[in-house]
Amino acid sequence: MKQENPDGLFLYAVRLLGARAYSEAALRHKLSRRAPPEVVEATLGRLKQRGYLDDHGYAEGYVRLYAGRWGAAKLRRALLSKGVSSETVDRVLAAQMAQQDPVEEALALLARYPSRHRGEKPRAIRFLTNRGYALAHALAAWARYLEQASP
Repeated sequence: MKQENPDGLFLYAVRLLGARAYSEAALRHKLSRRAPPEVVEATLGRLKQRGYLDDHGYAEGYVRLYAGRWGAAKLRRALLSKGVSSETVDRVLAAQMAQQDPVEEALALLARYPSRHRGEKPRAIRFLTNRGYALAHALAAWARYLEQASP
């Protein structure tokens, strides 16, 4: 482990956050390779105090980025694996679900990727559930897809 002074570690963290967003846990893991835990925690505190590090903002951006391609279950798993707290994930996903209809999103995916299901219900349902959509939403999207396909 490299022994980094607090100011140097803070500048390194700001450079990292300038390049891309990090969850607090991911940044903690990255900084822990350069400094002892007490220096890392002090640096994280400074970053949060200045508004540079915010798990809620990170989760919102992540959900906005993947909302049209992934369902709520897959988004939840991804955010939890990145170290975002379950309370934060629940709040962000609840806000996202209030704004968008998961059945419409799933229907758009079926229309966008017809080669993934080739008109077969089991393949379509598996495609959507693997993307994190609930079974009920996948079934509803398949029913609407069939309605749109047949005149």
